[in-house]
Amino acid sequence: MLQRTWSYLLQLYGALISALSPCPPPTPLPAGGLDRDQFPRQYLGTWHFVAAAAAAPPALETFAGTDGSVFHMGQGPRPEQLQLHAALRLKSGRCLPRAWTYRLTEGSTDLATEGRPGMRTELYSSPCPGTIIVRESDRGYERLLLYSRTPHPADACVEDFRNQAYCLDMEEFLLLPRSQDTCQLQDS
Repeated sequence: MLQRTWSYLLQLYGALISALSPCPPPTPLPAGGLDRDQFPRQYLGTWHFVAAAAAAPPALETFAGTDGSVFHMGQGPRPEQLQLHAALRLKSGRCLPRAWTYRLTEGSTDLATEGRPGMRTELYSSPCPGTIIVRESDRGYERLLLYSRTPHPADACVEDFRNQAYCLDMEEFLLLPRSQDTCQLQDS
């Protein structure tokens, strides 16, 4: 009897702590969220890279020299493929074009990156309209990325992203300056 009462009290305590916790991590999209018919309406088009977070600084080093980036997500030649073209503006002012091909995995929220078998890319919903959170992990790093339909989303959206990253023990934070004009996208 005492063991059952103790168990009940622990469950009640856990539920109370969860309910009062100001730390809600990002919510993954449901597996059906990457439905090939739904994906184009919500995720294709132009996105601006706004911020990144990680548990350790090396996971963010890739972005240290970047002022801003614009991306275009388009449908690939096959229904399960997505083409991502990017124009990265370096702090030096130079523009770098980049391109990736993702494959939609049926029944999963993962996007497989062609040519990078160890990389895992997951999409998460964001409470701010016109933004999305991407979680990337590969050998040796894991990071959270914030993308927005506009180059300068509301400060509250950036702060919400930072709080969600913190909930995942990602305390290293990088906000791209976005002080220069964006580069022109090629092949989008």
